[in-house]
Amino acid sequence: MDGKPKKLVLIGLDAPTVEDILRYTHSGDMPNVARLIQGGTFCEHCLVPFPTITPPNWTSIVTGAFPGTHGITCFHMHDLGEPLNIIRPAFDSRDCRAEYIWEAAERIGMASIVLNYPSTWPPRLKLGVQVGGAGLSINEWRLKGLEYGVTVNGCQLFSTEEYPQATQVQIRPAADWANMPFEGALECELSVAQRRSKYNLSQKSYYLLISRSSGDGLWQCFLCRSKDFKDKLATLAPNKWSDILKDSFETDDGIKEAVFMAKILELSHDGKTLKLYMTAFCQVDGWSYPSDVASMLPMDEGMPLPAHEPFFAFNLGWVDDETFIEELEMHHRWLADAAEYLMRTVDWTLFFMHAHCPDWMYHSLMKRSDPSCTQNADERSRALEIIRRMYVSIDRMIGRIVSAAGEETLIVIVSDHGALPSPHGHVPIMRILCDAGLLAMKVDEKTGREVVDWDRTKAFPQRSVYIYVNLKGRNPNGIVEPGEEYERVRDEIINALLDWRDPNTGERPIIMALRKEDARPLGIYGDAIGDVVYAVRPAYGGEHGQHLPTAQYSRHSMRGLLILFGPGIKSGCRLHRTVWLTDITPTVCFLMGIPYPKQCEGAVLYQALMA
Repeated sequence: MDGKPKKLVLIGLDAPTVEDILRYTHSGDMPNVARLIQGGTFCEHCLVPFPTITPPNWTSIVTGAFPGTHGITCFHMHDLGEPLNIIRPAFDSRDCRAEYIWEAAERIGMASIVLNYPSTWPPRLKLGVQVGGAGLSINEWRLKGLEYGVTVNGCQLFSTEEYPQATQVQIRPAADWANMPFEGALECELSVAQRRSKYNLSQKSYYLLISRSSGDGLWQCFLCRSKDFKDKLATLAPNKWSDILKDSFETDDGIKEAVFMAKILELSHDGKTLKLYMTAFCQVDGWSYPSDVASMLPMDEGMPLPAHEPFFAFNLGWVDDETFIEELEMHHRWLADAAEYLMRTVDWTLFFMHAHCPDWMYHSLMKRSDPSCTQNADERSRALEIIRRMYVSIDRMIGRIVSAAGEETLIVIVSDHGALPSPHGHVPIMRILCDAGLLAMKVDEKTGREVVDWDRTKAFPQRSVYIYVNLKGRNPNGIVEPGEEYERVRDEIINALLDWRDPNTGERPIIMALRKEDARPLGIYGDAIGDVVYAVRPAYGGEHGQHLPTAQYSRHSMRGLLILFGPGIKSGCRLHRTVWLTDITPTVCFLMGIPYPKQCEGAVLYQALMA
């Protein structure tokens, strides 16, 4: 398309693999993304910063700066002066030392919508609207002092049978009910257990009333706030979701309004066996700027769901595949609803959004879906079908948002990294350092637990890819002298890492170990990284994080997804040159006449632009 774009829509997907995106666009499962690839520029070699992990890379996308410059260098942060084993989540916008593109745009009066974009809370935006940003999804909090918290509460399974971490319940004849319209009904108390809540919840129970229908003899189920039928909250039917329900919850921070849904997954013919699932309780406000925006967002068919919660339920075996996919669809539908509403009601020029489900999906199913890890063809087929349906849901969401954005809008579809199956698992860095005499443990006399013996520890691994020297004058209880001893210890760390062989494979899993100053070409440097930086082979280390941006294994790679579409962008172009996530912001700024953010380090992708 010719001309200058009037608006920008940037849609971020966390950890999709380019290989799966191309599979599903070619198969017809992702027609909306296929149209953007065919009508725009697809970047075949998009490199992401290292470590290949969420907070630093999303920050690089919207600052144009590498992690060493913007200061968010992993999923967690370490504050200088704190003990080396103390870290905190890297989702606080105050840790970002670089200017966001929406802050640069405000200098010329452009307003932005920022929807569920990680590591941006509290909001630094002043013109426009921000929704979420303190975690990986709405109603999720990963700030200092809270590794992971949900407003108001996590999901819960109530079952007459035992399930891992579920709440076991009993069904008994209904008694002491007010305004009871039935005879011979059964009842069950559903006691809400505090799970991953941001707040301390006061005790709360629901009551399920179970009765035979006088017409067809099928079970009727009524969810009530108390043992008064007039206090009914919902009518439930087996294998069907309730409507979106709203209720009040007493917390140590006052009364909170939250929405949730319920589904009876199983109810036996005799009414004695029950399995009832409740989604997370999702607070309707408290996560937007301006503060009143959150409560105005639509909730007709989806909720502001902390989307990690369906994965907890799925991984524990609480829910079937169909229920799991339905809950993800609710999440994506709400994001699309919110985007459409904000685009319609807010004066905006720039729109930024992030969706995290691919990352959680690959953490759950990557190994089960890949032949390098799973030999059972039926298990692989089941996992691949769930993954395919997730991408179908995401494509629907993207199609709705792009359609709402209008014709004269620059569209950017981007990811922060890919994912790998890694059949050999994590490398035991602590054990390697212990065996090398660099790290020592002892038994705590009070607790009986094994803890680090800092008086004998020279090196300590931290976060995804860093190892710190226990340095005198910098670290509490430091024992290594600056200067020659510091350098000698760093050499010992590097040699120990590179020499270690996996006893199961005979391979050396560590393919890179560098002094911190030698890691600058990877975009990491400064006081927010460790003294030694390392990376692992693609077949090790989990799905992402410790792998180099060029890592490939089996059917997948770590490369980033980058599609550009719209005014000023070449159509049907496959860009073969290497591009970086840091190139997105300067390219957008060039096309739209926005000042470059002050710390921007990327370059304009001229080869993707119309002449």
